[in-house]
Amino acid sequence: MPTPRDATYPDAPDISPPAPGYAGARRPDRSRWVEANGLRLATYEWGDPTGPVIFMAHGGFDFAGTFDQLAPRLADAGWRCISWDARGHGHSQHAPLYSWTADERDALAVLDTVTDEPVVFLGHSKGGGLMLDMAHAVPHRLTHLVNLDGLPSRNAWPDLAERERTVMLHSELTAWLDHRRRIASAERPPGTIAELAARRARMNPRLDQAWLEYVVPIGATEYDDGWRWNIDPSLRFGGFGPWRPEWAMEHLPGVGVPVLGVLGLEYEIMGWGTTPDDVLVNLPSRGRYEGLEGVGHFVHIEAPDTVAALIVDFLGDPPVTGGGREAARTTAPQWEAPTAPDLPTGVTPLTHGKVHLALHHLRPAAGDTDHHPLLVIHGLGEHTTDLPPEAEAWPGPVFGLDLTGHGLSSVPTGGGYTAEVLMADVDAALAALGPCTLLGRGLGAYVALLAAGGRPESVRGAVLADGPGLVGGGIRPHSPTLPRLTSGTGATPDPVVMLEMARDVRPPDYATDYVRQALEWSGLDTPIAVCTRVRPEWVAAVVDQPGVLDTTVQQALARYADAAAP
Repeated sequence: MPTPRDATYPDAPDISPPAPGYAGARRPDRSRWVEANGLRLATYEWGDPTGPVIFMAHGGFDFAGTFDQLAPRLADAGWRCISWDARGHGHSQHAPLYSWTADERDALAVLDTVTDEPVVFLGHSKGGGLMLDMAHAVPHRLTHLVNLDGLPSRNAWPDLAERERTVMLHSELTAWLDHRRRIASAERPPGTIAELAARRARMNPRLDQAWLEYVVPIGATEYDDGWRWNIDPSLRFGGFGPWRPEWAMEHLPGVGVPVLGVLGLEYEIMGWGTTPDDVLVNLPSRGRYEGLEGVGHFVHIEAPDTVAALIVDFLGDPPVTGGGREAARTTAPQWEAPTAPDLPTGVTPLTHGKVHLALHHLRPAAGDTDHHPLLVIHGLGEHTTDLPPEAEAWPGPVFGLDLTGHGLSSVPTGGGYTAEVLMADVDAALAALGPCTLLGRGLGAYVALLAAGGRPESVRGAVLADGPGLVGGGIRPHSPTLPRLTSGTGATPDPVVMLEMARDVRPPDYATDYVRQALEWSGLDTPIAVCTRVRPEWVAAVVDQPGVLDTTVQQALARYADAAAP
């Protein structure tokens, strides 16, 4: 069955109104495609094409059509409202990888087709956090910032004892890695319009059925067996990672333009749990806070008249200039999923979602042919070459994995690298090889640590060695930056992986969470061995954990060579 990702769209994205309509909702006046970092993004506009711009980012698992109530009201007040379906959402292309930074690059690519002049940034939920980050990354591109219930708070994160956190993370990691193994053939379940609306109602319990049914034909596609949401099946709610909600809120005081923060005060499962005090204590001097009683997280859908009036009052009369250029209505850029490369003898192809991986057989077993393998993971910008000298004494077979964007593995269109996705690369190798000991250099050492915690029953010891990318981006995010990236040639290493994985954040307590996972479920007394001379904060924290070896690579491998299966 074809999926929206595989379809060809020769015309502009569909903006025809669904039937029946919804009172107060109006489809965009214009639509077009934007090629952003090699991906096709569906872009929409309401209002006069020469009017001043409000640049609008939707929330997670939503799409631009969820602005069909707010955007027309702002357009009728004289504004040109522009939004787009984020990668993997709505009618935009499904990407090989997804990340926060990739979404920001996509947003900037869309903005660049509109104007070079400063505009109003507006975002809801995840889109609000995205626009807040961009206010620091490209502060010269905005005049005002409007945040609609998109200010994360620590209140949404449970206060759990260490043992409870360990169990919760184990469940989340296992479920996420299992999901990554299935995504190559995953599809959204079909249903009627009413059934898809009912599924969304579980996430949006305060929104009425008529609205939810209105958005189904906008954000879903009808097939022979029913309607399917266009959200990429590889995306899922929840998850994990080093991100901290306070990092987003800490960006708020530093915004230099006028800020309007609108908060829905009714608790919802999709909301952040943010309180008025969380916002007020961080509000910049040119900021304005508005809390809406009796309104939930989807403030622009529940109370579009109120929210539009607040925004219009906050912005004042639209400026005479500032509309920017009217972008050409181009046809959809063509895109094809990467085909599996022709690999040399001794290299096995693996699949991780939409990425093709290269697994190198470096040496057959040197002793016991039934001994578990050693899997070597290279550093940032490197690739698998030959047998490392330290591994010559390994009694079993030795393999090497080219991580995504490296060596003979494929380069994902549009970037979106995270250490967790590279951990899932390793998990794809574990699925093919069975239990392995991991030897990681640099970035590969960090990925090996994550894999040891993510699949403790399959990792028979993780050896962490020096190499490129060991330090990462530190324990907190850098100031947001969005460097210009041109479409690559497919050659490796991918320049995007070099950029993104040199800046990935590695809080020490996040790294030690994975140590506890390995200690709890691997069956090994010492499942992690640190063999590095360089000791950034995350490595130092790992070494301090009980059950972690501080030794040499040769000694660690000798120890794990004798490790029996649990």
